[in-house]
Amino acid sequence: MPNESEILARLTAFMRTELPRLKRLGAYYLGRHGILRAPRDPGKPDNRLVNSFCRNITDCTVGYFMGRGVAYSSSDKRTAAMVERVGAENSERFVNNALARDLSVYGRAAELLWYEDVAHPRFTPLPVTSVIPVYDDTVDPRLRYAIRFFRPADSGETRVEVYTDRDMRAYVWDGTALLPRGRRPHWFGKVPVIFYDNNRDRQGDFEPVLTLVDAYDRLQSASVNDFELFADSYLAISGMGATDAEDLARIRRDRVILLDEGGDARWLTKTVNDAYIENLKARIAKDIYRFSGTVDMAEETLAGGTLSGVAIRYRLLNFENRVSVTEQYFRRSLTERWRCICRLFGMMGEGYDAETIRMHFVRNLPGLPEESAEMARKLTGILSRRTVVEQLPMVEDAAAEMARIAEESAPAKEKEEA
Repeated sequence: MPNESEILARLTAFMRTELPRLKRLGAYYLGRHGILRAPRDPGKPDNRLVNSFCRNITDCTVGYFMGRGVAYSSSDKRTAAMVERVGAENSERFVNNALARDLSVYGRAAELLWYEDVAHPRFTPLPVTSVIPVYDDTVDPRLRYAIRFFRPADSGETRVEVYTDRDMRAYVWDGTALLPRGRRPHWFGKVPVIFYDNNRDRQGDFEPVLTLVDAYDRLQSASVNDFELFADSYLAISGMGATDAEDLARIRRDRVILLDEGGDARWLTKTVNDAYIENLKARIAKDIYRFSGTVDMAEETLAGGTLSGVAIRYRLLNFENRVSVTEQYFRRSLTERWRCICRLFGMMGEGYDAETIRMHFVRNLPGLPEESAEMARKLTGILSRRTVVEQLPMVEDAAAEMARIAEESAPAKEKEEA
């Protein structure tokens, strides 16, 4: 069990080093980009345009990765029924979607396992900015404990909860010391905080391209500022040096200019290389999607419906490769979730086998029903019917679909027997 001085050191180190980074990533997702904090020039137009590449990258990734949820199966019917029941009680699809969003934004996510009634375990996402994992220094790092800190709305004090494999210990942090406030044991057998990683570096999906996003914001804002600055052309009058403010007011009122001999009047406008600016913006936007490993779904070649399913998959290859890495880490953490839940039921004498639980991640690809149906037809007789059904993107719950198939085929069998 860690002592108070170690916990306090972890808290202060996290707030000093990691928390500013996480808050910055969260701000960019919410549209609070760096350009909004740039110095102002009172003598010029000051449009500050935020281009929501970060939100688009995250929403696109989460929709593609978790839009259809996770399908479960198990060779043990009792375990399969338990997973379905507990998942439904916890709105698992919503929880997984929230975890996937945190992964994309912050590069990490966390959930807390808890219960009021042991027969009904719960799992809830935790804010990434208020939870700290502490691992040991072995070759295969093991989670020693987790720290959660928060400030309730009805209280001005900071509360700290430390979760170990045996209990949760509560503290109040007065800014200098941790004051113990009780202990509550649990039966999960492991630290009941599950951490999820987006990749090995725990890096968010748009984090590598933040400088490109800032550059696009500046370029777009400068273009609008220049347009506003020269939206009203300037009237240049030559040979009329004695013109005063009263003369200018009369010109605007009467729309007539009386010029001396040799005088001239013309509109003064700024020459802008629109083609260069547009090409530069297009190149930066392309680099944002390229280096973030994301596909621009608004691109004409994808949105116009002119590509075949195979061609679309080739266009999505880099995107799929990145999401596949996230899936591997997500799968590992989901396994830990169900192991903890099965261990909790085991303490009650309920025997569930977490190792029999299989997870199937279905990508949220639009269309392609004909190709999916053709693939299923070719796999029939080679793979089990359950596996074939799981490959179909239009089927959200393979178990329920198999039950419906069995129910529909039962009357036909009865007629044949009769």
